[in-house]
Amino acid sequence: MEGGGLRYLKHACAFGVTLLLWAYFLFGYLVLLPVFFLPYVVANRSAAAAFQKLNHLHLRNFFGLVRIFIPRTDFDIAPEIRSLRASILVCNHVSYLDPILLVSLYARQTTIVKSTFFRVPIFGWFLKKAGYIPSSPDEMTGAAMIANLESIKAHLAAGGNLFVFPEGTRSRDGRVGDFNRGVFSIARYCNQDVHLLMIRNTDGLFRPGAFTFNVFEPRTIAMDYLGRFKTAQGDDGQSVGAMAAQAQAIFERETARGRLRTQTEEPACDN
Repeated sequence: MEGGGLRYLKHACAFGVTLLLWAYFLFGYLVLLPVFFLPYVVANRSAAAAFQKLNHLHLRNFFGLVRIFIPRTDFDIAPEIRSLRASILVCNHVSYLDPILLVSLYARQTTIVKSTFFRVPIFGWFLKKAGYIPSSPDEMTGAAMIANLESIKAHLAAGGNLFVFPEGTRSRDGRVGDFNRGVFSIARYCNQDVHLLMIRNTDGLFRPGAFTFNVFEPRTIAMDYLGRFKTAQGDDGQSVGAMAAQAQAIFERETARGRLRTQTEEPACDN
């Protein structure tokens, strides 16, 4: 049984590491990114691409700090995931760390962001300049929708990736939620297949509802490639709703396999 002093020391250490990591995270958006990004805005030269690259470098450094200050956390990202370019990526969502992990992997990336984040001072301005797409209904109808779809096509043509969490929000229990069909409509409009990526154990590092990082438990943050999912209109006339349901079923099966594998690996309790 751990003594009270040791528990207090662990809590204090986790709190200190958490403050350091989030301080760097905020320092990047308040100081580092403006310093390097503003010249592109003034010169009006590829502002979106420049911000995406700077954001990528900033968050790659963030996870570099995670490796240093939480050394019992390993990362296992499949090579075929790291090499993806000009692709639409569909992922499960179990932690706030998921989107920033994806940004840290790709120099050119965009995603659909909750519209409330666009109203956050400074951060919302960066999101707009970076070409990220708000999820508000006003941006997904009429002329605004066509403009967003065309910007996505141009982004993909330039080698960038679009990643989307079709559940819309992170899962609190690891189960896969209902998939929104929007990304499959986008894929069909852009005549692109989607790549299915399974994120594991980010919720172990930063648990839903917790303030501090889980500093002391060993874990491996993994991202597995589940394959390419065909979205082009075929002879069967499969609807985007059916495609969303089929992709959801793939993630549900993989989640069930992961739980079974974890239970099998757990040591038996002594009687």
